[in-house]
Amino acid sequence: MVTVASLSIEFMLAVASVALVMIGTMAALLSGNVIKRVGGLLIGGFGAVASLAALGAGSEPIVAGAALLFVYAVFGAVIAVRLQESYGSIEAPDVDSADADGDAQERAS
Repeated sequence: MVTVASLSIEFMLAVASVALVMIGTMAALLSGNVIKRVGGLLIGGFGAVASLAALGAGSEPIVAGAALLFVYAVFGAVIAVRLQESYGSIEAPDVDSADADGDAQERAS
């Protein structure tokens, strides 16, 4: 038997999941720092996995989503380290300006 309390809890879980997706997306879009962008996408990903759980998906898609988030976190950290080594910064404007300077030097030679 489905009660009003269980429906409201499922609704609150779904609303919180959508809020996490939106917060993570906005953090990824508005941040200039690569680590913060990766973190924002991870927050959005956790919201998506939580929405799967709130909608009653089986354990397979939830585990697959969690595994994908782990892989994304590892690759995001690797890319951030590589950017720090190559450009000396993980701020997007600094990386973009260093790329523009490198492109200008390549065109000049």
